[in-house]
Amino acid sequence: MGGRYLIDAVIGEGAFGVVYRAHREPDGERVALKSIHRHLCSDPQIFKRFQREADILKRIEGQHLAKVHEILEDNGLVIIVLEYVEGPSLEAILKTSAPELDQAVEITLQVCAALGAAHAAGVVHRDLKPANVIVERFAPRTTGLRVRVVDFGLAKVVHGDAAPGTVLTQRDMIFGTPEYMAPEQVRGDEVDLRADLYAAGVMLYEMVVGKVPFSGKSALATMEAHVRDEVPHPRSSRGGHSVPPSLAAVIRRALEKDPQARYPSARAFAEALTAAWSERLVITPNAPAAGTSIQDLETIDTELNLAEDARAAVKAAEAIQALPTTKALAMVTAPVAAPRILGDPPKAAKTKLSEPDPAGTTLRSAKNDAIESSREGAIRSRPAPEIRIEDPPPRPGGKIFWILAIVVAIACILVGIWIGSR
Repeated sequence: MGGRYLIDAVIGEGAFGVVYRAHREPDGERVALKSIHRHLCSDPQIFKRFQREADILKRIEGQHLAKVHEILEDNGLVIIVLEYVEGPSLEAILKTSAPELDQAVEITLQVCAALGAAHAAGVVHRDLKPANVIVERFAPRTTGLRVRVVDFGLAKVVHGDAAPGTVLTQRDMIFGTPEYMAPEQVRGDEVDLRADLYAAGVMLYEMVVGKVPFSGKSALATMEAHVRDEVPHPRSSRGGHSVPPSLAAVIRRALEKDPQARYPSARAFAEALTAAWSERLVITPNAPAAGTSIQDLETIDTELNLAEDARAAVKAAEAIQALPTTKALAMVTAPVAAPRILGDPPKAAKTKLSEPDPAGTTLRSAKNDAIESSREGAIRSRPAPEIRIEDPPPRPGGKIFWILAIVVAIACILVGIWIGSR
């Protein structure tokens, strides 16, 4: 193809196009060639959509996207020459076994990195799903994998300079894969980057739980469930495996029905996920009750938002734990800067760690709650102190007066007896 690419094998084929593995002459570099079927070149809508994908791929780049080498034409057939990515799709991985939790988190973080690069260029993927995620160097219970997000065939340019032919989707037209479509996408509304974050949340849910949150008997039933039904709690759906409450909270926020309630960006999603997995930060609607233990926190629904102040609060809690009790208690009651909810502007207000912030939530770390509850439990377990009421001690001068008075009285008695005897 193109006079300098020799096809080695077919990697994948669909209703609209095909992807080949090929090598370039004369250096032999392996590449992937993507083109639509030749008989569809006469279909203006399909041909323009493929041309749009080529234009979109030229404007985005990132280490978690397949690099575009060039776009060429061969006898009227448009061919996209891509970096060849070797590895199974996430769809193929999920068919054999679910990734470990740490692998699921790592895959999602890298997907967020790819989405961040696309969104920065004004591109929304609109068809993010496991089949469009390639995982290099994947093996069970290992690290070091690398993720690539591919297939921008349904992508949309939402801002920036749109290339000619990029506006092809009309309002109320529905595109996507039912199991991974955001509610607004199902309704045919205008979508933005938060639709991609919803799809990333569905994939994370699927990796953690072992199944997608919604899967009806038909595509229509599945799409309606995204709009109507509550997302099954990840922690109640994963049989025999423990999902940290902070991780479950991140998933649930990513799958909010209202786009405004989801994370505002791929970076915000990634930062919250990083904190949930590595630092176990939780934000509860109210401060945990006195005596709440780590085990009790496992049953509390949590909502997590990450800010730099949250990380500082965890480090402060760890420092407090290492101090003597009196100093630690003094530091806990000292005022600290109120945590910022990600996406909101910094606030100058001050608050105490034990007081709710203006949004009605209190930042707590599980470790700090355990420290405080253990202290309170220890105080409650001690017997009440015995209280004695005593007369105030007499002054030293009073004792001397009474001793002298007694001596004088005895002396008078003795003198009286002596006089009487004479």
